[in-house]
Amino acid sequence: MTFYEELSKYYDIVFPLGKLKLEFMIKSFKDKKKILDLAAGTGNYSISLSKLGYNVIAVDLDGEMIKKIETKNRKEKTNVIAFKLDMKDIDRLKDYKFDGIICIGNSLVHLDSAKEIKDVLGKMYSLLNQNGVVILQIVNYDRILRYDIKELPPIDRLEYGVRFIRNYKLEGDKILFKTKLIINNNRTYDNCIKLYPLQSQALVNMLKEVGFKDIKLYGGFDEKEYTLDSFPLVVKAFR
Repeated sequence: MTFYEELSKYYDIVFPLGKLKLEFMIKSFKDKKKILDLAAGTGNYSISLSKLGYNVIAVDLDGEMIKKIETKNRKEKTNVIAFKLDMKDIDRLKDYKFDGIICIGNSLVHLDSAKEIKDVLGKMYSLLNQNGVVILQIVNYDRILRYDIKELPPIDRLEYGVRFIRNYKLEGDKILFKTKLIINNNRTYDNCIKLYPLQSQALVNMLKEVGFKDIKLYGGFDEKEYTLDSFPLVVKAFR
């Protein structure tokens, strides 16, 4: 069993739906109805938006995550359409047009290079209707690189016997992201992947170059001002 297959069992414990995130999305989408959720995980936000009347397509690379979305969809009697699809291939959705696109959870930096990220942003732009909005959220790599941060705070869900540890190590132009999922103090699942440490100005430049406008940066989903010391970087931009 792969790390992500195991993580899918505990995903909603480690990463529960965030009320502020959902409120930010609802406020940003306003009268918009057709939403694409990229790297949707187990679909918490897709399902919640569908309950509110949005038409949602959810995409994730991991088949176990897609199964979780489909199970929730049946249970909640929602209408989310879920596809197992690499983010790099979202141009396959060209027959659809969206009013809003979500890509949160530090997913964008799992792409291999600045070129890949810019290409995917361009595909997002192409999939949006006029005045459509994209919401992005990654770790603030300005802060990570500036202070040479080696780890993020562990996520402890003691009531479920779950701990998720996250460490960073700079290696060339990439960051080695080492994670450890600990279950009941006796089962441990390790994973290590390379992330592209995308900094705020580079992301803004890419968004502008592919056509986005009215780009706003936030230091969280509470819409606080973004600074170099912010923990996350949240971006909203319009076609």
